[in-house]
Amino acid sequence: MRLGILVTIVSGFGKKGFYHSQEIGLGKALIAGGHRVTIYKCISMDKPADHRVICENLDMYDIPVRALGVHGFMNPDVLDPQLDGLLVFSDTQLFLPRIYRYCVRHSIAFVPYIGIAHSAQRNLKSRLMDAAFAMGTLRIYKQLPVIAKSKAVQDELLALGVNRCSVAPVGLDPSELRTDFASHDRTQLRAAYGYTDNDVIISFVGRLKPEKSPVETISLFADICSRKPFKLLMVGEGYLKESVEAKISEHNLQDRVQLIERVPYEKMWEIHYISDYFLNLCTREIFGMALLESVYYRSSAAALHAPGPDAILTGLPGHCLCDTIEQAGEWVSAPMPDEAALVRASKELLDRFSWKICADQFTAITQEAHHG
Repeated sequence: MRLGILVTIVSGFGKKGFYHSQEIGLGKALIAGGHRVTIYKCISMDKPADHRVICENLDMYDIPVRALGVHGFMNPDVLDPQLDGLLVFSDTQLFLPRIYRYCVRHSIAFVPYIGIAHSAQRNLKSRLMDAAFAMGTLRIYKQLPVIAKSKAVQDELLALGVNRCSVAPVGLDPSELRTDFASHDRTQLRAAYGYTDNDVIISFVGRLKPEKSPVETISLFADICSRKPFKLLMVGEGYLKESVEAKISEHNLQDRVQLIERVPYEKMWEIHYISDYFLNLCTREIFGMALLESVYYRSSAAALHAPGPDAILTGLPGHCLCDTIEQAGEWVSAPMPDEAALVRASKELLDRFSWKICADQFTAITQEAHHG
């Protein structure tokens, strides 16, 4: 079949060179099934349009669009009218009804792939956005089979009246992973970042914004850093950078905390591999690609309960879902998990989080739309 993947979200989603690309990972799984795939990705108007061939039968177009916040306003005429199906990374995007109408006119199966069904922030603007979503995009969801990224999102959609909702988690793209990571000299790699084998490294990877709790991470680190020879390695940028640096200075932790604004995606595996622990104190984590990859690279994760961590860590040995920040501190302060448990969790992760699951559901919905 001729299939399309559309990302109208205009933000850091899948930012080239810095993040695992969900749309490309799914695209590769689809072409492995014998399909021809085109990815359409909305970008801000200040960036140039682009077309690149990812691999045989997989093309990607970057399309500059006007946007209202992260809501891209795309002209659907750029889509191939001969598509059999279009999977849309849709969430609460406001301008999807015009894309849906285009698909109806051209007999293209429209398949939403949903990671959130409400605004992450709880303020007046978010309430207005949620109301606009309910009057437009949500009505479309109620008419169609949709795919949720997690059981928590499925439950929320069912409560909103979206009755045909299956679950397919975000996957890991094996071609983007360093499958040979364990063969690399960890001591040498640690030294390149300024660490020794005696250091117990906790990593934080995320935006320096309130929802990711970077300041709280520093406070927790200050509380536990006397229990082990801890070092904290933070990777992220955002407007809380000055607050993070102030908190580091307040606790006199300059020699124990390293802050790196950006690490290119092809080197992110090094951060996870050299770290003993990965810390995620975000209580609104929708998924958590960095969390997923930390488990793959055998860094023991401690994360507060949230939809993403609950989906990823439940049942995995060597990792901890925490009710409180204090419990996360107790986990990293306790004896390190057995290496065999981390290896087992890493292997299990590849089975549970495969893009083939989503690809199979998308193609099944598309075939049913044309032949049902």
